[in-house]
Amino acid sequence: MRLYASALVFAFMLVTAPNNSAAASVASFPIDWQDWPVVARHQIYSTDTILPEDASAFFQESVYAYTWMNNGQGSPLTIRVNPNKMQQYQTHGPYTDGITVVAIAEASNIVWVTEHLGGFPIYGSYNLKGEDVSDDHPSLAPDFCHSCHNTYKDICINGTCFTPEP
Repeated sequence: MRLYASALVFAFMLVTAPNNSAAASVASFPIDWQDWPVVARHQIYSTDTILPEDASAFFQESVYAYTWMNNGQGSPLTIRVNPNKMQQYQTHGPYTDGITVVAIAEASNIVWVTEHLGGFPIYGSYNLKGEDVSDDHPSLAPDFCHSCHNTYKDICINGTCFTPEP
């Protein structure tokens, strides 16, 4: 199945996500994120990726949403967890207040942040300097993050979508 087939799902997410002209990040940027333990390494796929026929809707959507990064060439994706929340992360919560996890698109220098406030996840997108980049692309907006994470609650439990690799 070509990535083009999932374009409709991505377009639907963009159209149905709440529209804010100022889509500023809601989650805080963690200054010490580089000291946090790495729990998983994944890949943002390139634009020429052909997905298997049985790829889940979540996988299709997440692949298509970010193929624009790094000029369509893909990027390593590193997941780091706040060491104070490691035990919560391993069970997908419930989470206490504060920054929980970051996902770093290495080749694009994007840091996605998931923070919890009152038990609810909030999101942000930053560059490595901590500057908000959520307006740089629709898929970096906090509303887009929320919409996808909320749609796939069976995978993104309490706002986090990955579990530590053994």
